[in-house]
Amino acid sequence: MATDFAIWIAGTSGEYARQAAAAAFRELDRLEAELSRYIETSDIGRANRLAEGESLVIGEDALRCLTIAAEVSAATGRAFDPAYASVEADEAFADRALFALDPDRHEIISLTPRLHLDLGAIGKGYALDTMAGVLRDWSIGQACLQSGGSSVLALAAPDDTLGWPVGLGDDPAARQLALQHRALSGSGIAVKGEHLIDVRHGRPAPRRSRVWALADDAAHSDALSTAFFIFDDAAITRFCAENPGIGAFVVQEDGSVRGFGAIGDSPE
Repeated sequence: MATDFAIWIAGTSGEYARQAAAAAFRELDRLEAELSRYIETSDIGRANRLAEGESLVIGEDALRCLTIAAEVSAATGRAFDPAYASVEADEAFADRALFALDPDRHEIISLTPRLHLDLGAIGKGYALDTMAGVLRDWSIGQACLQSGGSSVLALAAPDDTLGWPVGLGDDPAARQLALQHRALSGSGIAVKGEHLIDVRHGRPAPRRSRVWALADDAAHSDALSTAFFIFDDAAITRFCAENPGIGAFVVQEDGSVRGFGAIGDSPE
């Protein structure tokens, strides 16, 4: 996943918290070996060598992550698509899937001559969800997990607080969200430039402001933040209305942060 991860734990002893966090990071290492496209022997690395019509048996985590990715891709009209790099920029971007999954056989099937999967816009979130599961196995309830400075998964908040503090936007219009039992992920061009492609049109997304997606789990918030960066504000409004558990925050031209959809835990 080629990024940094961090865990904050409250409500337990320091030594126990360190042991639980170490177990979560071991799980992260295992996921990296299965999901990273930079590792040739990973499930994703092997899938990226499939020709059209070829199939590959993949592990449980790759199957789960790709299933979520395919669902979000379908729900957003391919504004998010983990296989976007499978076609050349000048190809017609037809509304068709570029891979298929067979859950019963644990297989992925390539539907394009050059399958190229990139889980960079969902893998971090999936890893945070899985690491949180490890913490719960250790009976850790109060924790906050972060990846890449762009994805946050908050479990229960520390005692006597409304939630884990998460910043939105920049001064002077910066706002803060008190987050618990939710995930928040952001997308933008400040760090990587024009790296987000509108798959539907085969060109960089026109948006220049930063966006965040709020969801119950980090995999969905991670993927949806990419889709929301591709969407205009009207499309974000429609999507959040159709999916009541989803929220969004978008930096406006004047630097202010506008909220959409499920923003019950709205910034102060």
